[in-house]
Amino acid sequence: MRGAVERGHLVIGLGDFNMLPLSLAHGLITAHSPVRDVWMLLHPDCSVGAAVDPVEKARRRPIPTANFNLVENGATCDSVLNTWRWNKGQQKFLDPNKPPIEVPGDRIDPRAKRLDYIFASTGSNPANADQGGWIVKSARVGMLSRHPELQCSLSDHFSVECTLQNSTALEAETSRSDDESAVNNGVFLKSPAASEFTVQNSQLKNSNPTYLSAQAYDEILVMIETYRLRERGQRRLRLGHFVGSLVVSIGCLVAVWWSPRNFVAFLLMLLSTLILSTGVIDGLIGGLFIGSEIRALKEFEWEISNARAAANGEPHILSEEGIKDW
Repeated sequence: MRGAVERGHLVIGLGDFNMLPLSLAHGLITAHSPVRDVWMLLHPDCSVGAAVDPVEKARRRPIPTANFNLVENGATCDSVLNTWRWNKGQQKFLDPNKPPIEVPGDRIDPRAKRLDYIFASTGSNPANADQGGWIVKSARVGMLSRHPELQCSLSDHFSVECTLQNSTALEAETSRSDDESAVNNGVFLKSPAASEFTVQNSQLKNSNPTYLSAQAYDEILVMIETYRLRERGQRRLRLGHFVGSLVVSIGCLVAVWWSPRNFVAFLLMLLSTLILSTGVIDGLIGGLFIGSEIRALKEFEWEISNARAAANGEPHILSEEGIKDW
């Protein structure tokens, strides 16, 4: 996403990211992509987790209702309105031959949270402001209706939907509306500071933090090292399995020479083939794919280390220690 943003393209990343707002993963995306969380852009005071989560409890906010979670918090998961989150006893009442069950919007909804996101860039070029950029006009939670026959929700997650509009088109639309109003009223009064264009065009200014905190970068580096150690261990085990299977396979083929009967020879050859096949698969994974993962981790570590140093104003060059696969 960052590469496309740097080339001036409109970049949209959306889906179930399985993360909470303002979490480490969320901050990494918004700070280093750079793209904007469209919901948080329009609702900066939205929840940062479910009401029962410690991070949200620390804000000391009242437990929201189901409607408030939809309109203000953008909750797409674990809502009391979603039938896939009901218990088995409640789901038994969902049947084509039974009356529909309506959940009131003012019901307390302590477990709903936002896990689905739309991240969008402005597509603007600071060197050429006349080209404008893309702004978020509206955002809402969708897919709230149920299946007409089964009465269940359409998915275990609600959707998040937004409308993007180019700022140049909005400027022309606002100017045309003002002109029509001036003609109809016989006056021409315009307050640029209060116009819809001026307010929404402020989105073109990147307000995302350029860097995360040093603690956040340290946490990422610890995660990288933990994952790298696991990958190295996996590689040793898989290559060890390949070598062991090769030895056992050769042993089975040698044993065929002394097999007393034909069916014993057949079983030894079958066993040799199966053992060698599984060993070759693990050998390919350990010898080819895990090596590429370790190199990707090294590149990511280099980027995070330099970002941490830049955030602290320190010169830093990660040592060229090479890729230690073992």
